[in-house]
Amino acid sequence: MSLTPCVFSAILLCAGGTASTVNAQILQDSLGMYPAGDVEELLEQIETEAENSELLDRLEWLQEHPLDLNTASREELASLPLLTPDEIERIINLRARLKRFTTVDQIGLVEEEGQELLSRIRKYVAVANLENNINKGFSSTLRSRVVRDVQQRKGFQNGSFAGSPLKSYSRLSVRQSDNLQGGALFEKDAGEKTGSGFISGYLAFRDVSFVSQAILGDYIVEAGQGLVLWRASAFGKGSEAVSVVKKSGAAAQPYRSSDEFNFMRGVAVASGIELGEDKLNVTAFYSRRALSASGDDVAVSSFYRDGLFRTESELRRKSNVDERMIGGRLRFSTVENLAVGATAYQSSFSKPVVANRLFEFEGTSASVFGVDAEMHLGWLTPKLSQITLFGELARSQNSAFAGIVGSILNLTRGTRVALIYRDYSPRFHSLHASGFGERSDTKNERGFYFGAEIRVTPSIYVSGYIDHFKSPWRTFDNPLPASGRDIFVQANVKPLNRLALSLRYTNKTTESRQVSVDEFLRETRLLVDRQQQKIRVTASFQASKQVRLRGRIETTIIDYDLIKRHERGWLFFQDIQYLPQPAFAAEARLIFFHTDSYDSRLYEYESDLRGVFSNPAMFGKGRRWYVLLRWNILPKIHFSAKYSETQKEGVKTIGSGLTEIDGNLDNRISVQMEVSLD
Repeated sequence: MSLTPCVFSAILLCAGGTASTVNAQILQDSLGMYPAGDVEELLEQIETEAENSELLDRLEWLQEHPLDLNTASREELASLPLLTPDEIERIINLRARLKRFTTVDQIGLVEEEGQELLSRIRKYVAVANLENNINKGFSSTLRSRVVRDVQQRKGFQNGSFAGSPLKSYSRLSVRQSDNLQGGALFEKDAGEKTGSGFISGYLAFRDVSFVSQAILGDYIVEAGQGLVLWRASAFGKGSEAVSVVKKSGAAAQPYRSSDEFNFMRGVAVASGIELGEDKLNVTAFYSRRALSASGDDVAVSSFYRDGLFRTESELRRKSNVDERMIGGRLRFSTVENLAVGATAYQSSFSKPVVANRLFEFEGTSASVFGVDAEMHLGWLTPKLSQITLFGELARSQNSAFAGIVGSILNLTRGTRVALIYRDYSPRFHSLHASGFGERSDTKNERGFYFGAEIRVTPSIYVSGYIDHFKSPWRTFDNPLPASGRDIFVQANVKPLNRLALSLRYTNKTTESRQVSVDEFLRETRLLVDRQQQKIRVTASFQASKQVRLRGRIETTIIDYDLIKRHERGWLFFQDIQYLPQPAFAAEARLIFFHTDSYDSRLYEYESDLRGVFSNPAMFGKGRRWYVLLRWNILPKIHFSAKYSETQKEGVKTIGSGLTEIDGNLDNRISVQMEVSLD
């Protein structure tokens, strides 16, 4: 299929909403159906089909409980997505100049692209007044959904799965002003028995005596740059090349997601101590919970993070080792924009962990200590409005270190750059970390990252990065040390008021272990360069207040030059988002794809029920389509439903193992109901 006609058709008919204008957000904002365009692009960078919705849950909570612009601290503002440190300082300075905000629209008065800043954070901030007393009074929300695959998978046919094919989810959130919150969650995956499902809950208090926050039940801890403690997932490399590279944690937070591994269960207490104009925040926590792992009654060999307990072998891994954890965090911040923190924890396990590879964690206890700092400078030169310096150094109990240091610079109006160097030892062990990098395990990596964001004109925005990284020791995929390079460039252009275009190019080179067969049919395992290039064109057309059209064409080229192997793939989609009336919204999308194999797969992030992360990998040859409906039956009752269908050509089965489907059709029905009371 020729690339040129597809691009031409996409631009004329539809495609990609990456510009953040009020008109282009009409359908996104309606009914809370879609994430903001900038945030959606960040979610697209998470190239996994796992159904972990933690980031979506976090963004949704911020949207439903907006920050009061007149009382929000720097730390609270830093929890908002896509805000850089210099933008936070400009918001604080504007608040001081105005004495107080009277409307959210006053954010547009911020120097340097105030209107663009307003469009990014409007959904997450508010101004409290007598008529709009945000975050006050009692409110509760009950969300319940069921998901069912229409086709029967092999595990149900042969009786390997113990439970029903229905996947269910229920979450209750209760709030009594800012001072008292609570929540409970239950999830059962398809194939699990009801008793094998996941149950979570919490109760959180604020501003009780000298305690600024106390959490009982399930929670997470965000600290520093994530080398000691962080939530399971975080925004990584992508179109926001500067905004997301520096982490800004809010210490302990209630856990509201369904990931069954990455959280703590117990109690966390925080207190703030005023030291003149400076402040000391103290957080202490204790956790005890059962983890799932592979092993026996004597020892465990590896932790099991998938959270699926459908078969006898999976059930044997469930909750078979206990972890006790105690730790704390100190953070001292000054009025001169300097902050220094320290984080530590000690874990002990009821069974020893036995490593099956060199440099992997083993033993019955683990401890990590880290120090972090950040500094904001705004007075170096008249043209350099601000520099933010940040970093963290952590040490695990085996005397191995992990470190990261970086800076964000405002060079000129509309131009920002970020520089980061990280060095994570192969021997470093932090079981609850999530540092910035190419890999997610915060170990065995060195890298240098340079990112830039440039507002060329009000209608042209360019971002990009170059990241060089290396694994100094073998990894799960490669038997030898390996290195790579990642290049990303994207331009967002708005040539017309209702038309937005996005052009993206990526070039990633990594070293990969491959099997080569010589002329004598002898197999040789080689470490060869794998180069993957992707080109994407996306366009979005706001046809009216009720209709938005969007389409995309994306192609990928993979080359293994040493073994003369080459793969190609392309994906095209067209969708329509329709809002016929304020209480009803609909979206439909049709996708065509063709790749040589799974290696050349392309991910297709798509809209789903609220709180569901959907990013299926398209490979082989076929088509996919879905319809998503959302309806406010009553002001406090929200109904949504989705039907999706993937059909592949030239295959007799889809999937593998116990999740295999006979035939070439994979379809799913999802239904959700939300009821709110206040």
